[in-house]
Amino acid sequence: MYRLLSSLLLAALLLTGCSTTPESPATAAGDDLSQRAQDYIEQDDFLSAAQLYLSASKTAPEKQRTGLRLTAAELLARGQQWPQLAPLLASIDPQTLDAGQLTRLRLLEAEQALAESHPEPALEILQTVMNPENLPDHGQHYYQLRARAYAMVGNPLEAARQLIWLDGLIDDPQQKLANQYRIWEQFSGLSDTSLEQLRTSPAPDALSGWMELVLITRQHRRDRASWSAALDEWRLRYPGHSAETTLLPDLLHQVGQFGARAQHIAVLLPLSGRTANSASAIRDGMLAAYYRDTLERPELRFYDTGGKSQAIWSVYQQALQEGADFVIGPLLKESILQLSRVGELPVPVLALNHTGPGDPELALYQFGLAPEDEARQAADRIYADGQRQVIALVPDSAWGRRVLAAFEAQLVERGGELLTTSHYAPDSADFKAPIQHALNLDASRNRYRALQRILGKKLEFEPRRRQDVEAIFILGFPRQARQLKPQLRFHHAGDIPVYSTSHVYSASPDPSIDRDMDGLFFCDIPWILDFETRWSDQREQLYSAWPNRSQRFQRLFALGYDAYQVSPWLESLNMPGFASFPGATGILTLDDNRQLHRQLVWAQFSKGRPQPITSMEGHYEPEAIGGPR
Repeated sequence: MYRLLSSLLLAALLLTGCSTTPESPATAAGDDLSQRAQDYIEQDDFLSAAQLYLSASKTAPEKQRTGLRLTAAELLARGQQWPQLAPLLASIDPQTLDAGQLTRLRLLEAEQALAESHPEPALEILQTVMNPENLPDHGQHYYQLRARAYAMVGNPLEAARQLIWLDGLIDDPQQKLANQYRIWEQFSGLSDTSLEQLRTSPAPDALSGWMELVLITRQHRRDRASWSAALDEWRLRYPGHSAETTLLPDLLHQVGQFGARAQHIAVLLPLSGRTANSASAIRDGMLAAYYRDTLERPELRFYDTGGKSQAIWSVYQQALQEGADFVIGPLLKESILQLSRVGELPVPVLALNHTGPGDPELALYQFGLAPEDEARQAADRIYADGQRQVIALVPDSAWGRRVLAAFEAQLVERGGELLTTSHYAPDSADFKAPIQHALNLDASRNRYRALQRILGKKLEFEPRRRQDVEAIFILGFPRQARQLKPQLRFHHAGDIPVYSTSHVYSASPDPSIDRDMDGLFFCDIPWILDFETRWSDQREQLYSAWPNRSQRFQRLFALGYDAYQVSPWLESLNMPGFASFPGATGILTLDDNRQLHRQLVWAQFSKGRPQPITSMEGHYEPEAIGGPR
């Protein structure tokens, strides 16, 4: 088994390795230069190779100097020597270049911008490259850079489109397979609903073929017979599709390597004590998934761990003695930490909480509703919507500071800036002071008072908020959010987009009181925000069976549902093509520390009801299907 990341890295190395043949003076000395540079390249010493060409450019005939400097720049880019590359690019005068050299320069400038996490300037630079389809030496690089840029701005549809165009330029089978897995990865982050709505009609095209292939694989991969039948129909709709001869055979080859469910699953939950209600909701979700399982069902046995983390090892051993070959749980962090310290787990464990990165060699997976995941996705969404400068309003608590730290780290990594943060008391109902502080309204009022004292007379005054704020991130629960949003509007910030996490929504529509949150963007799990398709039907069935508990603990129910569903597929999440699992809690992925993460869906309150947003298209409008720009 190997990870999707390895495949993508291979693709990047293969594609970026296809650089232009180094230019050198057409002399014996030039041949010697090329050979000496190649010796450095074979040692991955691109800096020394680039320095050879820079030195040669100083004594070469004038007409050869620019070509030598461009070759040096390309070597610096291959070696990711960005600090050295930037001044070299700035020293090259575009007015002195021919068409081919100008293309090389623009591609290098775009690559430099991406290395510095500036995808928008990179896209603007690439827009100036003319007729990329007529550039046999640079076309692959061009589309690869555009795909990276669109992925960075959160536009997976357009990133996939660029990779599809790139696919048509690749002849090498391994490079083609690696690139097609990159196409697959872009679509894997979209929900079923988004894929359905984004497919073009009426005429099927390559883009729609990819989206339908992802949907078919999600829906049928557990049943080889139904998957084969669905693929036969797909082939008829998309004859000659590129994935048919490259990616699809590789996917089919992998299917037999995973997906077998354990024969005896032990579930370790605190079904008594202070967390009994939460544990019961998780148990109910597992049972719902269990009874909907179309394959042979395992033995499912529940063990009450109570609230005593010290006893968890003995409960685990008891489960093994009674035949368990897979364990789901425990739920409490203290219990998970106890298991993480034993050194070896004979039977794999899917814990239902996060305790931080653990030992990747230990058979301990962590899966929970981590608020940090949601905060990071809020940062991604803000960046994808084109906002860079953000202020935050969060509760003054350990939880608030922890989630804010995840949000800020992700925002900064993407290229945004957290201008300021205001903390409010968790039990507060008046947010006047923290809002005024965040918007600099208190500073505006202080200037007014100082001016009034100087002039000695009363002045007309309207507070002026800071003008550099492009978005606001709030963290809180429904009670706080229903007051924060209108108070922001009252304090002259009604025109600034506001983003939050699932915590602002009670999971049950209540337009009479949620209307105050109109305009607010938030992320949540598909189980909550799906009003028409797969999860909606199951949610209604749950409500009929458990009307009280299902309303209060919907997210925990979905956690239990997914824990049962994903358990046979954990190892497959290391594989290309299957590196995500579409669940009730989101699209699930697995990191190198065996932690599961959730890709959520987005909605915006309108008339007191959450309205799902189809996909995160990003700040840039998708291009026409017909061809590149």
